[in-house]
Amino acid sequence: GGAGAAGTPVIWSQKLHECLSKKAARVMTKGEIIFNTTAVDETNKSFVSTLSAPTLLSAEYSSEGPCISKAAAQHSAAMVAMQAEFPEAYAQLAGSYAPAAAAKGQKRKGGPDGAPVASAGPPEGKSMLSHFVQMLLGRPVAKEDMVYESVQLEGGAGYQATVALPTYVGGKSYQGPVAPTKKDAEMAAAKLACAQLRNVVVPLEEEHKAKKAKKNAEAIVKMKKMHEDKKAAAATAS
Repeated sequence: GGAGAAGTPVIWSQKLHECLSKKAARVMTKGEIIFNTTAVDETNKSFVSTLSAPTLLSAEYSSEGPCISKAAAQHSAAMVAMQAEFPEAYAQLAGSYAPAAAAKGQKRKGGPDGAPVASAGPPEGKSMLSHFVQMLLGRPVAKEDMVYESVQLEGGAGYQATVALPTYVGGKSYQGPVAPTKKDAEMAAAKLACAQLRNVVVPLEEEHKAKKAKKNAEAIVKMKKMHEDKKAAAATAS
């Protein structure tokens, strides 16, 4: 997902690296951004990846779903992380095609009675929902955690999609508004689900951030103590 200004794909892991370097005002070292990539099944044909950077990111981020390669899974996880941690940079990179898309949108036919068909909006719906579901389930998202179903309306009036979350609280589903394409319809359903789940997810994210901050603070204290112990040992030795 995501394309650059000249139509070249955005290398999200690289962009995340750049943004984190800027945020920390230093060059990242190799082990600071950790990808944990695993095969979804025995065939080793699809992979999911979870990305973490304990001292730099406020949460762990998972790929949007199973991907065809380890690299693709890492790319997807980095994109989700970019979206959550650096929304402005993400919007700039992901939205580099926006003017062309808008121009195309004007030519689209309206609904059955000539009314304009609802636009699904920016492409972050699915990524955001994936992150939300991860927070709700407290684990990386698997393929069966989010199930999209789309139907084409009669007379080519557009598509309507439903996203189901079978593994969350007995299974909930959200039906989005009518959209011009299947992809837009799925995105619209994801956005609707996000809007309805936001109130549940925000406290979880706060709790997660607080735990992470506590963990980081403890790690810093530990590092300082080690450093001081080393200094003391060196002073004693001399």
